[in-house]
Amino acid sequence: MSDQVNIPAGAAPPSPPPVRHLAWIWRLWRERGGLIILLFVLTFLSSAVAVTYPLVAKLLLDQLQGALSKGQGWEEAGAEINRLVLLVLAIGAAGLVASMFPGIRGATNQVFEHLLRGKYFSKVLAKNRDFFQAFRPGDIVTRLTQDIYNEMGVSWFLCSGIFRAIESGSKVVFCFAAMFLVDPKLTLLSMIPLPLMIAVFYLAQRRVYDTFMRNQESISTINAQLEMSFSGVRVIKAFACESKYERFFATVLGRRFETELGVVRLEAMLQLVYQYLDWFAQIGVVFAGGWMAVRGEITIGTFYAFYSWLGMLVIPILDIPNLFVSGKRAFVNMDRLEEIAAYGTTASAAAPAPAAPAPAAPAPGSASQPVAASEAAWPEGVQGPVESVAFEHVDFTFEGRREKALDDCSFTLGKGERLAVIGPVGSGKSTLIRILSGLLEPTGGLVLVNGRPLSGLDGGALGSELGLVPQESLLFTGTIRENVAFGTRGEGRDISNGDFSRAVTTAQVADEIAAFSEGEATLLGQRGMSLSGGQRQRVAIARALAREPSLLLLDDITASLDATNEERLWQNLEPRAADMVTLVVSHRMSTLAWADKVLFLSEGRTLAFGRHEELIFSCPPYKAFIEEHLSVEEGAA
Repeated sequence: MSDQVNIPAGAAPPSPPPVRHLAWIWRLWRERGGLIILLFVLTFLSSAVAVTYPLVAKLLLDQLQGALSKGQGWEEAGAEINRLVLLVLAIGAAGLVASMFPGIRGATNQVFEHLLRGKYFSKVLAKNRDFFQAFRPGDIVTRLTQDIYNEMGVSWFLCSGIFRAIESGSKVVFCFAAMFLVDPKLTLLSMIPLPLMIAVFYLAQRRVYDTFMRNQESISTINAQLEMSFSGVRVIKAFACESKYERFFATVLGRRFETELGVVRLEAMLQLVYQYLDWFAQIGVVFAGGWMAVRGEITIGTFYAFYSWLGMLVIPILDIPNLFVSGKRAFVNMDRLEEIAAYGTTASAAAPAPAAPAPAAPAPGSASQPVAASEAAWPEGVQGPVESVAFEHVDFTFEGRREKALDDCSFTLGKGERLAVIGPVGSGKSTLIRILSGLLEPTGGLVLVNGRPLSGLDGGALGSELGLVPQESLLFTGTIRENVAFGTRGEGRDISNGDFSRAVTTAQVADEIAAFSEGEATLLGQRGMSLSGGQRQRVAIARALAREPSLLLLDDITASLDATNEERLWQNLEPRAADMVTLVVSHRMSTLAWADKVLFLSEGRTLAFGRHEELIFSCPPYKAFIEEHLSVEEGAA
C-alpha cells in the first residue's frame, strides 16, 4: 500500500515527526557494523599507543636518573633499559597498525555518503506531486548533496566526526588515568578547563543549532535560485532582463552571505573560548610542575611525561567541544533529510490500512470482469498486462482551489480499444492522464485497472505495463539511445538493436537520428534542448514504446508533430494497438479517425462518451465543439 496521503486543499503539510538523532545514527551504523567495529578497535589502539609513549619515556628517564644518582654502570642498569627499549619498539609496531585508522575513517565517510544518498534519493523518487510542489528542485539537490557530504555533513559526522571525538575522548581518559597514577595533584590542575568548556557549550547549544539551520536554508534557497536561473535562461535572455535578474539574485546571495558570516563568527568565538581555557590550564601545569621538579617533589621523567601528555591533550580538548558543534550541524542536516523522507507519509507506520472499497460493477460492454471482494484488496501492483481501465465517478481538486479539475468523470475502456480525450483548454484532460498514470490520486471516486482499485497506490503500481508520453517531453542528459533505453522493462540500461530500431521507426524519428553525425550516440544537452520540440516529442514516444506497454497514455503529443508525421505515427501504431489500452489527449480532429471511442470533457465534467459517429448526432455540445475546431484547422491550413 502507498505511504502517501492526500493533503486537503488549503491545509498545511504535516509536520515531520521529531528525529531521535542517536537512534538514527545507530540504525545507520548497524547497516555497516563490521566497519564500525574495526574503527572502534583502531581508535582505542591509536589512543593507547599515543598515551603509552610518554609513560615509557618517563620510566626510561627515571631509570637513567636513578642509575646516574647511584653511580651505577651500564652493566647494572642496562638490562632494565634494554627491556624498556624493546617495549618502545613493540609500541611502535602497534602504532604502525593504528596508523591505518585515518585512511579507513576517510573511506568509511564515502561509504556512508553512498548509502545515504541512495537511500534518500529512493525516498524522493517515491513521493507524489504534493511533495514536488512543497520542495523546490534546488532545495532537494542541496539536501541530497551538501547536507550529506561536506566538511560538516551527515556522512562526515557519522564516521570522522564521531570517531575523532571518540579518539579524543579516549586519549583524554587514558591520559588522565596515567596522570592520576603518576601524580594526582598535577592531574586535578589539568582538569580545570573541562567543566568550563561543558558550561560554555550548554549555554551556546540552542544558538548553534539555529545558526546552522538558517545557513542550510539559505544554501537551499540560493541553489533553488540557480536551478531556476539556468532552466529559465532563455526567457531571461529573450526579455533582456539580465541586470534585473542579477539584482534579484544578489538579494538571495546577500542573505546567504549574512548566514555564512554568522556561522563563521559563532565558530570563531567558541574556538577562541575553548583554546584560551586550555592554554591557561597548560600554563598553570607547566609552572606548577616545573616548581615541583626543581624542589625534587617529582622526577624529571614525571615532568617530561606530564608535559608530553599536556601537549597531546591540546587537540583532543578542543575536539571534544567541536563534537558538540559539528553534532548540532549534523543534527540540522539529519532533520532536513528526515523532513523530505517523512513528507506525505502516514502518521504511524503501525496504523491499520484502510479497507479497500468494493469495486464497482463494470459498465455494459466493458472488457473488465468483476472480482470477489476478497480479491479486491489493495494490490501490490498490476500483475500481467492491463486488460481494462475504468473511471467510476472520479473527482479531483488541486490543493488551494475550489473548483474541481475533474468532476464525476466515468468511462470504461478495454484491451485493444483506443480512446481520444478531447475538450477545451482546462477541461481536465491532462489531469485525467496523470491520475491514471498514478501521478495524482483522485479526491473522490475509483480508478480501476483490471477491475482492481488503484486509489491509494503510487505510480509504481502499474509497473512496466505503463507507457507514458507527457505533454512536455523531458529527455535526460545522455545519448539518444540511452534515452530510448530508459523505457525498457527491468533494470537493464541498454536496449537491443532490434527493439531500438522498432521504437524509433514507429515514433517517426529513425531517419532524423540517422542524419545526425553521431547517430544514436548523439549526446543530448540538458532536458534534450539540442533537439527540436518535435524531435524531443518523438524520442519520448520511442521511449514509451520501447517497453511494449499494455497501457499507453499519450498527452497531446500531436501538438509538436506535423500532419504527415502524425498520420504515419497512427499507421505504425495500428498493428500494436490490438495489444494495448490506449488513451490519447489531443486537440487535433484528425486523431478522431484513429480512435475507437471519444471522451468529451468540459470544465472537468464528462459531457459525452462513445463513438464519434454516434456522438456527433446525439450530443449538441460535442457537435458544436467539433465544428468549431474543424473550421479553425481549415483556416490555419
